[in-house]
Amino acid sequence: MHNIEDNIMNFFQQLISDENHRYKSWEHCFLYFSQDVNQIDKEIACLHLSFYLASWGMYRGSSFLLWQDYLIHDKVVEEILKYKHLQNIDFDNFDVKDKNFKDIFELSNFIENWYPSNIKNIPEKPDKVINVTDTLLTKILLGTLGCIPAYDRFFKDGLKIKNIQPYTKLSKKSFLEVVKFYQENKNDFLIVQENIEEKIRIKYPIMKLVDMYFFTLSFASYNKSLERNI
Repeated sequence: MHNIEDNIMNFFQQLISDENHRYKSWEHCFLYFSQDVNQIDKEIACLHLSFYLASWGMYRGSSFLLWQDYLIHDKVVEEILKYKHLQNIDFDNFDVKDKNFKDIFELSNFIENWYPSNIKNIPEKPDKVINVTDTLLTKILLGTLGCIPAYDRFFKDGLKIKNIQPYTKLSKKSFLEVVKFYQENKNDFLIVQENIEEKIRIKYPIMKLVDMYFFTLSFASYNKSLERNI
């Protein structure tokens, strides 16, 4: 038993309980990027992306983004908008032969290389290494296109709990295993997707639900370990 519905709805309850919860920043960002491309103002899109990333911990003191204004994302947003079709992936029939699979990692490669290539140095932090981590990369994709989960600490720990290998970093093999997990539990995820849509009239993309499931699975385990050590 994976308890998929309970785990995701427990996570989602935080957004119901607090209409201004920081996790709502994902909704604001994703919904803005979900508009027709001709209605998207790139500067406003950069603002949404920046605030969402800040809400989700990507502007901490150790981040190179902390030293940049929101327009640093301009060219990344421009490239993301060329891949808007990734918002509509059919993960039921998704595999390594799917063109969308190639496109996800093609766009990932662009994002991963664009920031280090275009931020030569930070005057306030001359020794700062410009490094696009798996966490930052996937949070950008999750917030704009909803096509991949955010490979942060808790998500990867959730993969480990379910013995989904490899779990230590984003890779093509890891992502395919995550998709396989969805496909094997498709009905549970679709039930949750429908429940959320009934509550807030927003259709959460499948990979956002997958992200919520593994994050909550790991976070619950983390909290229990803290309780045992008190």
